[in-house]
Amino acid sequence: MGQIGVAVHGAGWVAGEHIKSFQKQGDCKVVAICSRTKEGAEAKARETGAADAKIYTDYAAMLADPAVHAVSLCTPPNLHPAETIQAANAGKHILIEKAVANDAASLGKMVKAVEDAGVRTVVSFVLHWNPQFQWIKEMMSKDAIGKVFYAEVDYWHNIGPQYGQYRWNVKKEIAGSVWLSAGCHAVDAIRGFVRDEISEVTAYSNKINPDYEYDTNAIAALKFAGGAIGKLSASFEVQCPYQFNIDLLGDKGAIRDNRIYAKGFFPGQTDWITVPTIRPDSGDVSHHPFDGEIAHFIHCIKSGTESYVNLADAAKTHLACYAMERSANEGRSVQIAEVQSEMGL
Repeated sequence: MGQIGVAVHGAGWVAGEHIKSFQKQGDCKVVAICSRTKEGAEAKARETGAADAKIYTDYAAMLADPAVHAVSLCTPPNLHPAETIQAANAGKHILIEKAVANDAASLGKMVKAVEDAGVRTVVSFVLHWNPQFQWIKEMMSKDAIGKVFYAEVDYWHNIGPQYGQYRWNVKKEIAGSVWLSAGCHAVDAIRGFVRDEISEVTAYSNKINPDYEYDTNAIAALKFAGGAIGKLSASFEVQCPYQFNIDLLGDKGAIRDNRIYAKGFFPGQTDWITVPTIRPDSGDVSHHPFDGEIAHFIHCIKSGTESYVNLADAAKTHLACYAMERSANEGRSVQIAEVQSEMGL
């Protein structure tokens, strides 16, 4: 396969970072930018130097362009199901910003459309390419702390009026929940670190800011299929700098953020070892490692291989998000199988 023509749908903050990362890849080119308004798409093209990109305001017309082989969906979350299905039906490979769907039924339709079309997908859980995440995964692959029996991951990010996303993030129809809007990064992370699937959740939530149409602070206790337990939390009203806390307790050692204690792996160790690395400590999308994610997306397209962060895998993260919201709303524990059945697959 030759050079891949990429269309970026959406003209917001994250769209600009996607375009910049695509431009760094030698075997693809941003050939189109689509937005609700011509002015918005043209402004994003000027901002990113994508002078040759065709400007579209009609998504269907963009998908019909034979120069477009792949689509990057940078639109609000509630639009992703229909846009993903349209792109899959048009035979386009798809990079989908999270959340991919705000309900299980829509998620199921997306998964089926992608499977039927045989296109490649990557869901933008971009922290997979964060250096601290990569270091932790390397330690896990070498069995440095053994099998994880307890894990905690927290997503704490004050998303108030000072934040550009706030104007639509407060709306339940668009953002879905605190888990779907951003806390899903923590859900995806804990699944990867425990290396097992969540089977049951018990959650609680509250909010302070009346502008939000859903609870903005949540906590959940988890059971994993293999016996591990864990805790997730997410807060949009935390009064401190952005925090992404990671605690992993294994039968041979432990990891706390960028610190490790594993006497069997580091002979003679008497205290925590601190690893100097880049932590996931900012909500600024310009700080996110999109270059790695987008290089991976292009590789999957050119090699014809499935991504380990494809839509089918991301569906498992989203099911946990739906289950936690239901648990908090209904005051009961929820089995993942309960919400999975609603996908209709």
